[in-house]
Amino acid sequence: MSSALSDQPSNTPSPPRLPSVPRRLPAPPQQSKRISRPLPKIPRALACKQCTTCITSQNFVLPQSAIPPDSRSFRGFSGKASLFTEAQNIVLAKSGVQLMATGAHTMQEITCSTCSCYLGWKIVRAHESSESWKDGHFLLELENLYSQPDSANNFDLNRRISSGSASGSDNGS
Repeated sequence: MSSALSDQPSNTPSPPRLPSVPRRLPAPPQQSKRISRPLPKIPRALACKQCTTCITSQNFVLPQSAIPPDSRSFRGFSGKASLFTEAQNIVLAKSGVQLMATGAHTMQEITCSTCSCYLGWKIVRAHESSESWKDGHFLLELENLYSQPDSANNFDLNRRISSGSASGSDNGS
């Protein structure tokens, strides 16, 4: 038998035991050493200026890459306008052909579903082939909307569009 396996004490001294102390986590890094990254954009809701009903979000503005370089500024009846890909809480009027500066377009007037305030137009179809990139988008007049800074969680696209006309028929969207 070897002496290492015996129950007799060995002649080599054992290292001193430390008292059991709970383990501490390292201190958090100091503020000056933090590396910050840009945060993703918060979807800022755009609401009807008259009744504050949420209409769309800044995330649904048609991207610049989808707009031809010679068509970067849009105007409505009351001033500046922007093209959006989605909208909610709106009522679409009966389709009609409008002659615009860029040619004839089949459009539907957009009003707020809560207060019936005029908001802009939905471009159903552009009759000029060079303008067909606008088809199906919403031209909302910025004068009739305002930005809600803290409504990122209130934006719900489950209630998007309701269509209606004087004759009561559903025009679709």
